[in-house]
Formats: sequence, structure tokens, C-alpha cells
Amino acid sequence: MNKKTLLVAFLALALFGCNDDKKQETALLDSITTVHDKIMADDGVIMNKKMQLKGIAAKDNSKKDSVAAYTKTLSDADDVMMNWMNKFNPVFSGKSHQQIMDYLHQQQAELQQENAAFLRSAAGGYQNRERANGN
Repeated sequence: MNKKTLLVAFLALALFGCNDDKKQETALLDSITTVHDKIMADDGVIMNKKMQLKGIAAKDNSKKDSVAAYTKTLSDADDVMMNWMNKFNPVFSGKSHQQIMDYLHQQQAELQQENAAFLRSAAGGYQNRERANGN
């Protein structure tokens, strides 16, 4: 094999290898974004539940303390997600493919934990809203 053929083969491998790396990074980032977007949609539901709880407390002063506790449960769920979002930094300039993938895998694991905590808090807030409402 002559030097030109070897050089072209090396450049093609490097070009396609980088392309595959970018696809991996993009796919992982997209999966993180999908979970994030689902949580943000659920966050709207949480805000609605908090408003419903406040409405219950406004109508029945005897439920004010329990509604405050339930509202805090829902606020905690929102805080969990906001904390993750504030820490997430998908700026990868100057980082190797492996560094990027390691970071994204770490963030994906954290987001899955945050999502589980978010769902538990939201479910608890919903059940508590039903109790406060007398259902």
C-alpha cells in the first residue's frame, strides 16, 4: 500500500470515527433531553396541583396546615428538578469524546434519580391533595 492510500484511509477512518462519536454524543444528549422535557411537562401538573391545594385552604381554614405540608411536598419535587437543571452544562468544547460520554452518562444517571424523586414527590402531593379535598 502506498503512502497516499494509507493517508486517505487514515483520514477517512478519522472522519467517520468522529462522525460516529458525534452521533453517540447526540443520541445520549437527546435521551437526556427527552426525560427532561417529560419532567417539565409534569412540572406544569405540579403547579396546577399546588394551586388546587391553595384553593382548598382558602375555602376551609381548618385544612390550612395540612395543605401547607402538602404544598411543600410538591415544591420539593419542583426543587429537585430545578437543582439538576441548574447544574447541567452541555458545553463540550475542548473535551474528548470519552469525557463527553462520561459526563452525559453521569447526568443521565442523576436525571433518572431526580426523575424518580420528582415522581414520588408529585405522587405524594397528589395523594395529599385528595386527602385535603376529602376524597
